[in-house]
Amino acid sequence: MLALAFIPGLILLFTVWKLDTVEKESPILLLKLFGAGAAVMLIDILLRTFGLKLLESTYNGTSILLYTFIDAFIFTAFIEEGGRFLVLKFLTWKDNEFNYTFDAIVYSVAVSVGFLITENIVYVIKYGSALKPSALLLPLFAQIVISVFMGYAYGLAKNCDSKNDTKNKKLYLVEAVLVPIAIHGFYEICIKAGTTLFYMILVVYMIVMTALSIAVFIKMRKEDTEIEWDATDINEGDGFEINVTDLLHRKESFGKEADNEG
Repeated sequence: MLALAFIPGLILLFTVWKLDTVEKESPILLLKLFGAGAAVMLIDILLRTFGLKLLESTYNGTSILLYTFIDAFIFTAFIEEGGRFLVLKFLTWKDNEFNYTFDAIVYSVAVSVGFLITENIVYVIKYGSALKPSALLLPLFAQIVISVFMGYAYGLAKNCDSKNDTKNKKLYLVEAVLVPIAIHGFYEICIKAGTTLFYMILVVYMIVMTALSIAVFIKMRKEDTEIEWDATDINEGDGFEINVTDLLHRKESFGKEADNEG
């Protein structure tokens, strides 16, 4: 069961990384994103526990639907997808490795896999042999769908940013958060409802969303666009490279001045 908790996720990440044929992302960056996804999962446990206790203390029992909605969309989807988006943007937005739009999907998948594997390990430790394989595999399909949609919008936002298209950049960044929250929230509603009808709806929903995510994935990979960078866009950590370039230009200029004086 422990192998099932992490092997499918690692296979997914490796497959997406291999499909990035233009310019592969460094394992170090992917490891950072993976670790950040794991950290989001641990923080999510704390926030969700606190949130549900607060909800239960104020809930008057008049509407099960309202309780389920708040649990699904706020204390699950909003916290998880919001956290994943924040670490994604913090670690990659100004990283000069982010130079193609398809890179965004690779980054998004790396964060999701880190989150998913950590979540699965927690489930295995908590429930042991009583845990059903479907409880580990079903979230994997959900994460594939969510990470593709988040990465797609995030990549387009970065491309708009490189072209100084501020309006569309903001729209795509909002889409990169709200669409995953909507997808995840409805998924959680179907799971938490626990009825045959909602399970049937969930099956149809996952089939449709998986097909759409595959289409989006293929579209992004086919239309992979290079993102233009300038010196002001690069992280401060890359300052040494900029300084070296500047020194070479100064050396060249100094040489020309010396030749002119000669």
